[in-house]
Amino acid sequence: MHLLEQASDFPADSLILIVADGRCDVLRVRREHELPHPPGARLPFTPRGPVYQVR
Repeated sequence: MHLLEQASDFPADSLILIVADGRCDVLRVRREHELPHPPGARLPFTPRGPVYQVR
């Protein structure tokens, strides 16, 4: 994630879309991002921002 956040050819104001099945480590993303997850799936950490479910 740090490489993408610091990449000179990735727009600084772009949203980062993280695709995962909900079974992931704690993520530390400093930029605006989305982490969609399927209904019933829980993240293994407490999210700091709004949570949306894909149906």
